[in-house]
Amino acid sequence: MGSVVLAISGSLRTPSFTEKMLDLCIDGMREKDDSLEVHRFYPHTMEIGPCTSCWSCWGHKRPGVCAQKDDFEQILDVYKRADYFLLAAPLYIFDFPATVKNVIDRFFIDLMPSQIELPSGGTQHPKRFGRHPRAVLISSCGFPEIENFNLLRQHFRIICEHMEWPLSGELLISAAAAAHAPKLFDRKYEAIRKAGAELIQGEITESTTEAISAPVIPAEEYRRMASLSFERGITSKVKVAAIAIKALRRKDGTG
Repeated sequence: MGSVVLAISGSLRTPSFTEKMLDLCIDGMREKDDSLEVHRFYPHTMEIGPCTSCWSCWGHKRPGVCAQKDDFEQILDVYKRADYFLLAAPLYIFDFPATVKNVIDRFFIDLMPSQIELPSGGTQHPKRFGRHPRAVLISSCGFPEIENFNLLRQHFRIICEHMEWPLSGELLISAAAAAHAPKLFDRKYEAIRKAGAELIQGEITESTTEAISAPVIPAEEYRRMASLSFERGITSKVKVAAIAIKALRRKDGTG
């Protein structure tokens, strides 16, 4: 049996660009491990209540058992076997969508009541299930600056440190609306597949991460493109196409 992948697909849209990124990463992983066992979950389609902080799972009667009986049990069952944890979520007001944060909060069940010191200093809880899946953050946003991910990245890094999930990569694409332009993101898609293959071999390299996040269009041009895309009429569509063609020619060295 191959490695087990727990994948959270956190976009509430269909079709979803962030899920396309997740698909490409998994494709790359399968290139190196065709026996990969992938379990994908869509929190917004599931019945998952918020953690109520009742501390029932910390009690003596049923330690490690949540008082809520809902669809999070499906995620937890896979987590207890997972070798990889892929968290794919678009940027919502600079952080996780609420449905994804809800899932993360429910991992409280993996924590034990006592407090111990973190290797880096500070305090953490011991883990109940002894799972340490390699974690990867996958996200996209509609603004062109990569700095818009700063809060999300810091949030996920802290979660990984406290949950003892080795952070093995961050696949981040800003200016995601440019993906509608044909061929403009082709190299990024190749890099995401490569990232999946690298993940199976250890962790995603810095050069691949940079290739995925590298801008393909100047911020000012992108802002014009994104703004025009919400306007009606053939004129705005022609203007969007002209901006995309200019960016593509520049990228190919023909403009």
